[in-house]
Amino acid sequence: MIDGMVIGQLAASTGLSVRTLRFYADAGVLPETGRTQAGYRIFGPEAVARARLVRTLRELGVGLDDIKRVLAAETSLIDVATEHVRALDAQIRTLRLQRAVLRAFIGSTDPEELERMTDLTNLTADERRRIVDDYLDAVFGDEPSAVADKLRMGTPELPDDATPEQVAAWVEIVELMRDPGFVASSRAMAQRALAEGPEPDVARFEMGTAVGELAGPAARAGVDPSSAEALAVVERLEAMSAQAPGERLRAAERIEAFTDRRVGRYWTLVGIVNGWAPAQAPDGVIDSWEWYARALRAHA
Repeated sequence: MIDGMVIGQLAASTGLSVRTLRFYADAGVLPETGRTQAGYRIFGPEAVARARLVRTLRELGVGLDDIKRVLAAETSLIDVATEHVRALDAQIRTLRLQRAVLRAFIGSTDPEELERMTDLTNLTADERRRIVDDYLDAVFGDEPSAVADKLRMGTPELPDDATPEQVAAWVEIVELMRDPGFVASSRAMAQRALAEGPEPDVARFEMGTAVGELAGPAARAGVDPSSAEALAVVERLEAMSAQAPGERLRAAERIEAFTDRRVGRYWTLVGIVNGWAPAQAPDGVIDSWEWYARALRAHA
């Protein structure tokens, strides 16, 4: 008389195939209690619950080595489950990011763009942060700066579950931060801000409104910055700001330092990556200031 179950009986009791039960037994997670005279495996009464537990853990993706540790009481089922949850979370984050990269790439015909997206999004959070820090160091150097501190607080942080739009924005931000021209423009702007103070005063806001009201229409109408009509706009703005005609070139240089469209684009992209409320790019405002700067230079 057989003291236990043969593998066919165990299969009928657990709903698992004979082939699967043989695999579990050979892997050491389903020990047999003996063999029949004909060589068939014999399993004890606890094999039913054990086989079902192994099946459940395997369906959840737990490896055989971890299952062995649980069954040997080397670790608890809760500890293994906790560890596996962490591993699944990391895998899910990776899969979501890969999906976002592929969706962001759809429509492109440039294989190098896909490679660039993959490389930049596969970086760790610390590696991505290093790119931003390198840019800020190149712009501000080692000197303490309230402007730099504010920029660091608003740096782009690519989320683990990034959307295709956030992936594309992150890649474009990195390209900007690695562009020597953009770095030089940012440095010039930072130096101006450090010299003049990070907080604009009321007069600057009033001047900005005046430029929009006077230079804006001239820019949209295509008025030649070197014309007499443009000079009249310059003189009216000078009268409002108490700026002397001899300071036109210096004023033009200051405006040019703060009206780089790439800076506006950078902050638009940062908003996308960080999930901030969407804001329209101030192209119309920049058009007005750029036209005013050209007019100042033309009549300097």
